[in-house]
Amino acid sequence: MHLYLLHQGSLSRLEKGRFVLEERGPGRKQILESLPARKVRSVSVFGNVGFSTPALAFLLRQGATIYFFSIEGSFYGTLAQNPEPHPAVLRAQLQTPPFSLARAFVLGKMRSAKALLEHYHLSTAQMDGYLSDLERIGDLRRLRGIEGIAAREYFHRFAEILSNYSFHERNRRPPKDAVNAALSYGYALLLGQTLTAVRIAGLHPEIGFLHTTGRRRPALALDLMEEFRIALVDQIVVSAFRRGIFQDLHFENRNGGVFLTEEGRKEMIRLFEARLSTEAKHPLGFRKPYKEILMVQAHRLKAALLAKGTYTPFYLK
Repeated sequence: MHLYLLHQGSLSRLEKGRFVLEERGPGRKQILESLPARKVRSVSVFGNVGFSTPALAFLLRQGATIYFFSIEGSFYGTLAQNPEPHPAVLRAQLQTPPFSLARAFVLGKMRSAKALLEHYHLSTAQMDGYLSDLERIGDLRRLRGIEGIAAREYFHRFAEILSNYSFHERNRRPPKDAVNAALSYGYALLLGQTLTAVRIAGLHPEIGFLHTTGRRRPALALDLMEEFRIALVDQIVVSAFRRGIFQDLHFENRNGGVFLTEEGRKEMIRLFEARLSTEAKHPLGFRKPYKEILMVQAHRLKAALLAKGTYTPFYLK
């Protein structure tokens, strides 16, 4: 079970084998949630949520990973008891030339972008051109350049789908409209899932191929995320707005931007978890829930690094 903690000012503690989320105030305590502690395998903490020392110690002893985010979804860091990657895997990550895998991540993202645009009967002529360019280039700098240009083109077309909701372009830090607020928070949820998949596969999350490597920057998780952004975040955001699931009560103006309220964050988590459980078809032909496909991709990436298989990116068709 992946647990999301977002009730501001609450305390998470351990009580008789149960993980208890408690709201405290002057002269009062209220239990918000209680569940078997042994079922918790990972936790995403957003904003001002406290932990008792016994609760943290228990989670670490059973191998759970805790991811910390700002209330808006900016990633802070990870607390985990995970063992370091096997030396052979670490050497492979450091020694593998980055271009081939980086191109695979971009290819998966761009093919999914094309599939979403086609679903809404929008032009994909320029996206087809960028996909052709991927076949001809051979260096990382040009690859990153094409990826950036293709992303701008994609969001330009994406805006045509959601133009009635004041969305005109992708922006963040802070997001300027409700659609960007939902996208940013969704990407934060996806990062937590991707970090979990990378760690379970025994890979070092900070040694990436497409994204530049830096201390405390989960470059490899950001790489793998590219294949799943559109399928696991963009599609549910489009659907939620077009179906009227998101309402004014889910958003608030704050600190010069637009952010999800607590109700909005809960709704986004509900939609995201439902999407993770949805079955999808991998380009190699097998079908699994998205959450399992994400794990499969992390393990296939590890196999490719160790020269035990080839890496095929995930993308929508």
